[in-house]
Amino acid sequence: MKVIRQSIKFDRKLLDKDALKVINVINKAGFKAYLVGGCVRDLLLNLEPKDFDIATNAKPEQVHKLFKRSRLIGRRFRLVHVMFSARKFIEVATFRSGKVQTANNGIVVRDNFYGSIEDDVVRRDFNINALYYDIKTQEVIDYLGGLEDIKAQKVHIIGNPKLRFEQDPVRMIRAIRFQTKLGLQLSDEIKSAIFEQAPLLGNISAARLYEECIKLFHNEYGFEVYERLEKYGLLKYLFKQTHKNEFIKKALLNTSDRIRKKQSVTPVFLFAVFLWQAYNERFIALENKQSCSSLAMTQASEEVIINQIKQVSLPRWLCTKIKDIWLMQPRLEKMQPKKVKALLSNPRFRMAYDFLLLRSMSINPELSEVAKFWIKAQQ
Repeated sequence: MKVIRQSIKFDRKLLDKDALKVINVINKAGFKAYLVGGCVRDLLLNLEPKDFDIATNAKPEQVHKLFKRSRLIGRRFRLVHVMFSARKFIEVATFRSGKVQTANNGIVVRDNFYGSIEDDVVRRDFNINALYYDIKTQEVIDYLGGLEDIKAQKVHIIGNPKLRFEQDPVRMIRAIRFQTKLGLQLSDEIKSAIFEQAPLLGNISAARLYEECIKLFHNEYGFEVYERLEKYGLLKYLFKQTHKNEFIKKALLNTSDRIRKKQSVTPVFLFAVFLWQAYNERFIALENKQSCSSLAMTQASEEVIINQIKQVSLPRWLCTKIKDIWLMQPRLEKMQPKKVKALLSNPRFRMAYDFLLLRSMSINPELSEVAKFWIKAQQ
């Protein structure tokens, strides 16, 4: 395996000080440690990395002993999280061998077999994510042509695409995310493999796909990701009840705009929008069968959410808030002056109001007067 070591001095302001501390501690203990993956890729693309991951030849238990504030996590992948605050940690992974334990369907279920950096390289997913950075020598270490791919603006998978997607179908949606986020082109082999193997995404646990969905849509390019997931036949394995409309487009563009402005976003809003059409259709069907609208709304919301969590697991608190947003819509639409004060004080009002506003600007233009009413009510 030919290795390229390219001297690159990154701006120290872009390097995470805590990640550098972790590497220095591991190196001083006699082990080797490098920045790896997405952070190296982003630095080479002149992007500010969000996460700084570390790869080392030290075993997880050895790393854990070096840091008082650290914890061992994972079953399939044994990792160490070095804690720096309640919300910040640096993830450290041991070099892994190419050996994996798979289930009958080919999906990797265990990967705690350790090896060298050369072994570790080939078990990563894409060439652009298989780059290591040595902070001591200030060199990018490239075994598989990741530097060339970044220059050519291409995404190539490491190894046989069909086999790699079979081992971990989540790589398919990661490929779409990287393509969109980085403005790169997928190789023809990746494209054809995704079209053929999209159904494999249905084998992934619903719990794992929740975090992946947040990564897909809570960014500055959510709608582009949505369109590409739909194009490659992947969306239905995440949201089978969802079909593109102007409401979804407006909401995703709004989310991206809020992120660009450093404003807060919540997955509650994302899932409430994606499932709104399915909820409405189910509510209408149930309302025609029973006289009580409130019972029909409650039952419709529960059925739609139950169907969704079979694909993507949603925390209970999130499901509760989604229902609240939906069930508040008819209350807001009535514009009852006597209930304005109570609704304004409702902790879910802001999300329900934003939801209504986006509806009025997309699929429900007839609600424009209702939107004006609530805008004025808040003044």
